[in-house]
This record gives sequence, C-alpha cells and structure tokens, in this order.
Amino acid sequence: MNTFDKVKKVHLIGIGGIGVSTLAQIFNDQGKKVSGSDLEDSDHITQMKKAGIKIKIGHKATNLPQGTNLVVHSYAIEEDNPELLKAKKQKVKTLTYPEAVGELTKNYRTIAITGTHGKSTATSMLVLLAIKAGLDPTVILGTKMKELNNKNYRVGKSNLLIVEACEFRDAYLNYKMETLAVLNVDSDHLDYFKTQENYVKSFGKACKKVKKAGLVLIDADDEFSKGIDKQAKAKVVKITSNKKLKGKKNHFYLKNHLLKINDKSLKINPKVPGAFNIRNAAFVAAIGEHLGISNRKIETGIGAFKGCWRRMELKKIKSKGFDFYDDYAHLPLEIDVTLQAIKETFPKKKLLAVFQPHQFVRVKNYLEEFGSAFSAADEVLIPDILRNRDTKEQMELIQTQELIDEIKKHKKKVHHSTGVKNTAKWIKKNGKKYGVIVAMGSGDIKKLYKYI
Repeated sequence: MNTFDKVKKVHLIGIGGIGVSTLAQIFNDQGKKVSGSDLEDSDHITQMKKAGIKIKIGHKATNLPQGTNLVVHSYAIEEDNPELLKAKKQKVKTLTYPEAVGELTKNYRTIAITGTHGKSTATSMLVLLAIKAGLDPTVILGTKMKELNNKNYRVGKSNLLIVEACEFRDAYLNYKMETLAVLNVDSDHLDYFKTQENYVKSFGKACKKVKKAGLVLIDADDEFSKGIDKQAKAKVVKITSNKKLKGKKNHFYLKNHLLKINDKSLKINPKVPGAFNIRNAAFVAAIGEHLGISNRKIETGIGAFKGCWRRMELKKIKSKGFDFYDDYAHLPLEIDVTLQAIKETFPKKKLLAVFQPHQFVRVKNYLEEFGSAFSAADEVLIPDILRNRDTKEQMELIQTQELIDEIKKHKKKVHHSTGVKNTAKWIKKNGKKYGVIVAMGSGDIKKLYKYI
C-alpha cells in the first residue's frame, strides 16, 4: 500500500504545469476528488476543467478544499504559498510533484526515460509501441500525443508504467524503476547542479537506483554518458554506432536505420525527421525487445510514430505563404539538430528560426553555444529573454542584445523583437520572405502560432 491508496481528496498547486497536470488527471480518472490552482489559465487547465476538475486561478488559502487528504505542488511553488502554508498548518500531507510520481511508481513496473535531450519524443514513441503491442500501460508524459486524445497521460489496466523522467533537482531519484534509459548527457539546469560534474553524477545516481533484476540503457557514443553506469546494479545495455564496439557483450549496434540486437536486426524508421530521432528509436526498440515485444511489432510500432506536441509540430495558421513549425528546443544542441532536421527536409526553402531565450542564467552559461546553434537557419529572430526562476541579480547577468551579438558572429541576419505578440506582428510583416518558420523555446513562445 502506498500514500495514494487511502487518499480520496487531493489538491494540486501549480496544476497547469505539464507534469502536475498529468497527476491531476490520473487521480481524477481513479475516482479521487481533485482540485487545484495556478497563476494563469492555459489549454491544460481548460482540458482539466472539462474533465470535472475544479481549478482556481490565483493562489489563496481559501482555495484548499475542506477535508483534503493530500496536497501535491510543483517545484515552482514557494514555501510561503498560502495554500501550502494552510495545508501544513492543518497537517495535511504535502508532496512535491517528483515525490508524488515516486509514490505512484511503487505500484508499477516502471520504465523511465531520461536524458538532456529527446525525453518527450522517445517516451511518446515507446508509449505508442506499448499500446500497439497490447501492453496497456499507464503513462506520464511531458508532452501531448494525438494517440492519447491530445493528452499527456494515460491510465492503463496493466502493471506497466512509462514515465518521462526529468533530472531537474534530481527528480528521478524519487522513482522506483525497473528500467531506465539515459538517452544522452549534455548539460542543463546548472542553476541547481552548479557544475557539469554534478550534473553527470546525478545520472549516475539514477542508474544506481534501478533494481538489480532491471535494465539500464545508455549511449556508448555519448561523451558524458560514459561511466555513468559504473555503479549500476542492473544489467546495462549500450547503444553504439562505433564499429569497434560492435559485437561486444550488451552493445547494440546501430547503423543508419538498422539496429543489431544480439542475433536480431530491427528496422528503425519513425515518421519524424532527424538522425537524433533514429537514435531515440533505437533506445525504444531495445526496451521493446526487453519487454518481449516481437520484431514485427517493434518495427510497425516505431514506424507508426509521427511525432508529438511541440516537437517539430506543424501548426495551422492564418498567415499564408510559409509553413510554421513549433518546437520545444531550448538548449543549444536541441536547436542545432532540430534546425538541421528541418533544413534537410526542406533544403530549398528559406528557413527563419524564431528562438525565445528562457532563463537568464541558462543564456549566460551557454552563450557561446547558443551563438553557434543556428547554422542551418537562413535568418534568426530573437524575442527578449524570458525570466524563469531567475533572481533580480541573475537577471543582470546578461541582456538579450549580448545573445544577438553572439549569434551575429555566425549569422549575418539576426533580428530582434520583444514579447510574443510583437514577435507575431514582425512575422506578419516579414513572413512572406521565408518558406519555413520554426518557433523554438520552452516559454510562452508556444502561443506564437495563435497570433500569426
């Protein structure tokens, strides 16, 4: 029995977040009485209200319903939040979102997918494969899928849980995992981890958390992934495209669209562009093989994957004359490989990259990398840096113009705008010069397509 078994009434603070909203909807589907609050309205909140979840905009102590058994809150919620203070005063059990997911994992065979890049895509791909293979999983996602009725969760009847596992603040260390796939280890969240070394160590700790009878998958060709499996108690499988490692024990060899797993050869052909998505699919195929899914079902399941929300997602817009894509890429490598994939798909079309920088500390830490990340774009448009968790002191570390100047070292045409609505006005005025426009970032840039 875990924390949730006796809970009948749960309140979620920061309920509009992509993570917290999954739990809210899972609780609701399980028959619990669910309420929540957030600072602003969103598509997620509209979706939850339609499902009968009562949600208040703004944070007040009166938002906490009488008789609440459990309060779950996102990391973004401060300790002085009035709803959280009231819950603690009334001695209601409180959990952070990762702690709550950790409790949920105790009831399942949990497959977790993590890494700096590609988590949402690879997890979505695995979800589709598992559903098509009849495994009926419960799902926690950081994105929405059309196959889940444009939702970011699913409640299945089996004991299988597939979860997108975030590394921020060591969130995944709360999880009980049977299988863990670490897609890659680059660098992120240095506002919390402080150093690259600490960031890499976190993934090593996650590998160690997997139970002995389980499975850890890593990329043998990825620089910072090397060695993170040293303390793993579970079996370790490594994906490689290095011929020198081909044939070594537990090294699965990937070449182009073919993955060699011991004596099996699997065709890897998702309907999404980019070599990085072939890599993601290789991990998914290896997990499918571990789950006992047949070659044919693995191949057809991966082949059926057409993408997910905000991952090179083609949007319908009012403006004519160009294709408009929306993408979550917010780190330099993600920007680079996404633009490369789009340019490879549309080599003759003029490409404009619209990137909204998110978090002053992040831009400062990766300034040079951001500067060189737009090589595949013909032109770049940069809205102002969006604040996220930054203190006033951190906001003084860097200004938008410094990022623009850095990109100009590599690109001649770099334009500047302010907020999302002004960025939309710029595109309405200048968009006809381009064949493809892609909006990128993890902030409110996701709303851009609505205004053009």
